[in-house]
Amino acid sequence: MRTVIVHYHLFKNAGSTVDSILSRNFPDEQHGHIEGPYPWSTVQPQELVEFSLANPALRVVSSHHARPPLPQHPDIQFLPVLFLRHPIDRFASVYEFERRQPADSLSPSVAIAREGGLAEFAKWGVGQEANAVCRNFQVAHLANAQHDMRTARATSEDYMSALRHLESLSFFGIVESFQESIEAMQALFRPHFGDINLTHSSENVTPGRHATLVERLAHIRSELGEPLYRSLVELNSLDMLLYDEARKRFADALQTRAGVAAAQGKPTSFWRRIVRALRGAHSTSA
Repeated sequence: MRTVIVHYHLFKNAGSTVDSILSRNFPDEQHGHIEGPYPWSTVQPQELVEFSLANPALRVVSSHHARPPLPQHPDIQFLPVLFLRHPIDRFASVYEFERRQPADSLSPSVAIAREGGLAEFAKWGVGQEANAVCRNFQVAHLANAQHDMRTARATSEDYMSALRHLESLSFFGIVESFQESIEAMQALFRPHFGDINLTHSSENVTPGRHATLVERLAHIRSELGEPLYRSLVELNSLDMLLYDEARKRFADALQTRAGVAAAQGKPTSFWRRIVRALRGAHSTSA
């Protein structure tokens, strides 16, 4: 049976860095990409199956538009790669990326980002005309309930669906715990591909960004002002819930990994420090 990795490349969730790791280990025709015709398109699981069958050398398929659940096929075992990120930190990263895009971009958020600052982008983001790019984007993506991201509005039912899809995945990572995440990814791949090379440099990172999440959130809050910042948080409340739940589950997985390492007589102090950091952090604080 062939094994194919599906990289769900959520926009501004460290996907370019992950893709660089995957391309280094699975070069040329082993790594393919599939996208819809528009920035707001979606790619459904059956399309991933058909793409994989049409490309027999394929070992990795990456897509910004691919949606869960993970594809199923009797002759292919699909492995998931998906990263989640703090939604407000992600919002600022989206702004920095979009404002550097060409003026003729089809993405409706590009014009808004190019014409104003971070606060203006946030005002658009909380307004009625905004698309889902900065409004519960991760829940809308994982729920796969709405297929046009220009008009998608995540609901509480979408949150529950997104959480179920997350629970079904054998791997997901946290952008703010990137090194620990890719080491967990390596462990998932090992039975299928051996040890992969995790050497990487960060791709598409905003120049001059603050080093820690707390610093970045404080900077965003100061740029927006308290009322606008709280409005942005409120309109990303489902993403906040999903992110918090993902962090808890990721910490649980690391705790299990530390327990296995201890049983095998391996050092565990590093993993315990990471688990304490994950459990002690409050993702919604600035």
